[in-house]
Amino acid sequence: MSILWGITKEPGATVRDAELLDLAIHTKLYATGEPAVLTHGRVGLGLQLYRSHSRSAMDSRPVCDGQGNILCFDGRLDNFRELLELLRLESARIPDSLIALTAFEQWGENCFFRLTGDWAIALWCDREQKLFLARDHAGTRSLYFMRGEGQIRWATYLDLLTASQPGLELSRAYAAAYLTFSPVRDLTPYNHIRAVKPGHYVVFHRGRVTQKAHWNPLVRTSIRYKADADYDEHFLSVFGTAIARRTAAGEPVLAQLSGGMDSTSIVCMSDHMRRRADPHAEILETISFFDDSETSLDERRYFTITEQQRGKAGTHLEIVSSCRTFELSTESGIYPTPGRDDYSLTIERELYKIIWEQGYRSILSGIGGDEVLGGVPDGRPELADHLVRGRIDALMRRAVAWSLPDRSPLIRTLSNTTQYTVGLYLRNNPKRRPIPAWLSKNLRKSFVELERTIEVVPNRLGVAPHRLENAVTWWHIMETLPHLSPQILFRPEYRYPMLDKDLVEFLFSVPPEQLVQPGRRRAMMRRALRGIVPNEILERRRKAFQLRAPLNAIQAAQEKLQRLISTSIIADMGFIEVDALRSALKATAAGRAQGYHAILRVIAYELWLRTQLHRSVHPDSPLVRPHLATP
Repeated sequence: MSILWGITKEPGATVRDAELLDLAIHTKLYATGEPAVLTHGRVGLGLQLYRSHSRSAMDSRPVCDGQGNILCFDGRLDNFRELLELLRLESARIPDSLIALTAFEQWGENCFFRLTGDWAIALWCDREQKLFLARDHAGTRSLYFMRGEGQIRWATYLDLLTASQPGLELSRAYAAAYLTFSPVRDLTPYNHIRAVKPGHYVVFHRGRVTQKAHWNPLVRTSIRYKADADYDEHFLSVFGTAIARRTAAGEPVLAQLSGGMDSTSIVCMSDHMRRRADPHAEILETISFFDDSETSLDERRYFTITEQQRGKAGTHLEIVSSCRTFELSTESGIYPTPGRDDYSLTIERELYKIIWEQGYRSILSGIGGDEVLGGVPDGRPELADHLVRGRIDALMRRAVAWSLPDRSPLIRTLSNTTQYTVGLYLRNNPKRRPIPAWLSKNLRKSFVELERTIEVVPNRLGVAPHRLENAVTWWHIMETLPHLSPQILFRPEYRYPMLDKDLVEFLFSVPPEQLVQPGRRRAMMRRALRGIVPNEILERRRKAFQLRAPLNAIQAAQEKLQRLISTSIIADMGFIEVDALRSALKATAAGRAQGYHAILRVIAYELWLRTQLHRSVHPDSPLVRPHLATP
């Protein structure tokens, strides 16, 4: 993705080209083009081109109009033809950046919700002296900003801001969220750097910062057809469009192909559309990951079935989770966010050869499909709808149907539905995991404060339970997108067909029983893709999750991890109770799996903190004691 960055200063000050070009040095490695900057008095915007699709080369620099408005654009406008017509622009060769700028001139702030695609925008309105930073509905591009010393700085990459600002204070709120699996939302590891939230835009004006939504996952529309076939036809249409938008002409795209239903459906649907148009058409290249050490997974068997149907083998790469080193070197650079170790860098080197050196600039990912297409066999949203609307006959009838597959007592099904419904309306984040027992009282207090200030889904009253569930699920997906944990050596553009705006709005508008039924998950998807996706994949039980491999890694590194805890920066900060964490580690050594995800989190954060000391973190930071020495 193209790299956006810029600076806004106080009235009367001037931004120089050299200031912007100096910042570009930190991210030049990840671009495919040279930096281009545009300054206008107290504001300056920069762009480093990342060419990934046929129209991206047209957006190689900031654009401006006759009124002094300046805009930088990263991404792809999928509805550019529609916008050209609405805005009465005649040439299809007009770049997306100029379309977006014209849309702002026509509709003002309301322009953002009209833009469909994967994009991020930085826009300076000279007339009103306002800066706008905006991300698309799914946040497929990252975008960060910081204020201080009379300036506002922003960038699509977090490390562009941190590299140019030594002495940043670390964020206690972020640590509380990260270690408790709570939504991070607009938090970053640093106190003074925030993210623009997906589906939002931020306005800076006269010292005030306002963040507003231009898209909401609480989709209010309803789609009801008489027959299942009508739903299936509609699904195939929007699903096919979502894939076509992300695989059109341009730089080569590499598709991830696991043994699961999501990535397989994307690849097979793409093949189906291309071969229907031309039997000899080129089909997508794929990359598949496997781990033979994890007995709960058998991905190679399933992605091989798909490769046989396609008549085309992809690249296979073994990633063994039990090989985690729980060590982190700074020789090749410092990861901007926690979550990696030396083994991650080893995998990066392999991926660099497979992806970057082979000319692939974009990765097609199936992430999000499990959540939006009914991958979890849960009948509570449907039953809760009947409960809150007082449809007792329908509630009892469907509760019986949902009780039969696992032979649950009817009273338990009804009780679980009632508890779920109450929790859905009262709890801030019903998907949050339990707080780890070894978390300190100090950080628990920060967690409570965080829960009060960050609403996952505000204004819940009067909203149907299944719509609330959709919205909560959406924000959960937003926390897991891989581009938010960028790599060091290279940074491919990730594309998510399952998160396409038109597809998601359709899926969030259909009755919940179209997506999941008693004993039958992904009902509509399975019906619609029959004959396109191999039957073995469609009828596969829900894809297993890794369990033994991460546990094995923790067990094998017990001595190393105990030493790490003994000299822990997190302990010095007062984030953890050391004895409680040691007990949890010993429990994993004894084979007890409960809580191992949280242990991995605290280890990842500890390792990341140690690398941050190489950045000379400000000694007055409330999170780092002044006497701590660099390891």
